[in-house]
Amino acid sequence: MSTPSHPSPPRGIDPTMISGIRQASRATGIDFGTLMAQAKEESGFRVDAKSSNSSASGLFQFINSTWLGLVQRFGSKYGIGALAQQIATDATGQATVADPALRERILALRKDPSLSAALAAEYARANKSEIERALGRPARNADLYLAHFLGAAGAAALLKAVAQNGDVVGAALLPGAAAANRSVFFDDAGRGRSVREIYRAFAQRIDSEAQRFSATDASATASTPGASPATGDVPGFLSRLGFHGQQLSQPMLAMLNAFALSALQLLATPRSTALSGPGQRTV
Repeated sequence: MSTPSHPSPPRGIDPTMISGIRQASRATGIDFGTLMAQAKEESGFRVDAKSSNSSASGLFQFINSTWLGLVQRFGSKYGIGALAQQIATDATGQATVADPALRERILALRKDPSLSAALAAEYARANKSEIERALGRPARNADLYLAHFLGAAGAAALLKAVAQNGDVVGAALLPGAAAANRSVFFDDAGRGRSVREIYRAFAQRIDSEAQRFSATDASATASTPGASPATGDVPGFLSRLGFHGQQLSQPMLAMLNAFALSALQLLATPRSTALSGPGQRTV
């Protein structure tokens, strides 16, 4: 596992980061809990997280080429169209920027948590379509994370192998990814993990985290006609119980939001896991 070059993880996360991830979820239809779980897995919610063995950086640990491609494709949607227009595509299909200083400026935007979340959600939505087309079934939370980690093609290859013969050694199937992510593809003794083992480890962790974050989402707005701005932002679990904006006073809503935000921050505290670590990808 690579050693990230960033300080010790914080105890909680900035509420504005949660808001940015929630907004990205609403804009794309990608589950809020899934995006939160990805951010926790990738960087421990640190915008300054940087891999020691690749160019991966930021909240969602995008490598340079993936980030440039996403800015080129979606930048105009998120207010950076002028920068997106400066990104060209070379003969190999890679996104490039002729001006080195401008290239670094665009790459530095990975530290913007809202933009990073927005492009991570757009990437997940694009990957979701590719995964579902390749597998002929709905994409699951772990599938989307694998696509973020390995790229849609790599994830599809691994998922097909899981379905056809889960005992296949992952490193034999995806040698390039295995070379860059030894802690994922090999155990501590150097034994190559099977594709079933790899998938199961991700699925158990990502599905659990996604469900926990979704369950404690403090500010999923209830679509209540006529609700005032002061009371319209009702915690999702309350709206499911039948409460709506006009039924909650502003002090009560603030108290409930603070309570649920504290729960999210506790869930966001990174924990040591055997297969996790920022920036361990080749895509």
